[in-house]
Amino acid sequence: MSKFILHNADLLIEESFSLSINNRSFLYADGFFESIKVINSSCFNLVQHFNRITETAEFFMMDINFSFSEFKLLLDKLIEKNEIVGGRIRMVFYRDSQGKYLPIENKISFVAEIEKSENGFTLNENGLKLGVFTDMRKDKSKFSNYKTTNAAISVLASIYAKENVWDDCLLINSENNIIESSNSNLFIVKGDTIITPTITDGCVDGTMREFVMKHIKIKEKSITKEDLLCADEVFLTNAIKGVKWVESFKEKKYQSHKFARLAFDKV
Repeated sequence: MSKFILHNADLLIEESFSLSINNRSFLYADGFFESIKVINSSCFNLVQHFNRITETAEFFMMDINFSFSEFKLLLDKLIEKNEIVGGRIRMVFYRDSQGKYLPIENKISFVAEIEKSENGFTLNENGLKLGVFTDMRKDKSKFSNYKTTNAAISVLASIYAKENVWDDCLLINSENNIIESSNSNLFIVKGDTIITPTITDGCVDGTMREFVMKHIKIKEKSITKEDLLCADEVFLTNAIKGVKWVESFKEKKYQSHKFARLAFDKV
């Protein structure tokens, strides 16, 4: 069966679609992306995803030209056309304009693809092993809160994790605080307190992070390497994988994933 994608309002066969060499996301990383979980043929947490898309577009000074209801209808058609029950949608938004660094206009366009995956979330049986990536640092700026098409730090951190036989790497900011992993938001537990880095520390403003924080009391504060080594428990969250508990950070072993289970049960 042919796979269909969305290019703005048009459903197209994947093989028939191509982007211009002048696409601004390719030339200047003038774009951002969004990953959305599909459960029982419906988009999970879609309102939060749409809110982040509109906030990111506003930050990038791109003009959104669709409402939430129009957006949902398009994604529903993409899901139905590809006969997806459980899956993931990846969308790339870009400024659709001519020009060099200075664009001629600020019209937004997007491409959305979909693939089959697990129908729902599963808490991992084996805990994740984490390291830390220190070769590059994220700035403490609003720009770091968005999922831009310049994801070089995450790419290099993922390669570094694989080379060291870790499941993932934690990232640090310009003040050497630990802020997130290469693909997930970070939570640590000390006693009965769950802590996550503040948005102002430069982590991605994750939709699953937001979802968990609406259902469980979370404290926001800067996290250091020493905090990781003294923590009783660590877990990660992202939109596609849900909640994943951590077994170890470097030499530190965690003996519990009780609060990860609590967070998972809220999803």
